[in-house]
Amino acid sequence: MSFIASRQPAAPMLRLRGLGAALVCLVLPFSAAACRATEGGGEDGVSAVQFQDVVVPSGLRLIDGSHESASREIAGWRQGRFVYQGDTRIEDAIAYVRQRMPQHNWEVTGSVNLEPPGCRLQFARGIYSAEYTFERREGVTQMVVDYRTDYSRR
Repeated sequence: MSFIASRQPAAPMLRLRGLGAALVCLVLPFSAAACRATEGGGEDGVSAVQFQDVVVPSGLRLIDGSHESASREIAGWRQGRFVYQGDTRIEDAIAYVRQRMPQHNWEVTGSVNLEPPGCRLQFARGIYSAEYTFERREGVTQMVVDYRTDYSRR
């Protein structure tokens, strides 16, 4: 009888240990991602992981070698500056972003013509804002995306 009585409390403990192990398995990947987000990804602590809702025309590639681009995302807060360059015609890149951003629920909040053929487009969605600047530099199209969280938009 004492053997059975001493074994009964162990069963709930085993279930708790199993639950604890399951929680560790669930939480560990998120904590590792959080560490990467706060520490930066490059050799010198700079990371430019493109956010999934940043629209990029084909032919433009992210420039990330010498601190041109950087991003950070922590618990829903986002900030990023992404620099893209390529041989895409500037007019095509502008038209593509104008067309695709509203399809991803971004609202146009501003548009400014820069020295031809440049342009600056501003978008908002919820608490996020994105500003796209298009310029022609040294024979290539450059697109800069400034992305940020604006809690005043709540």
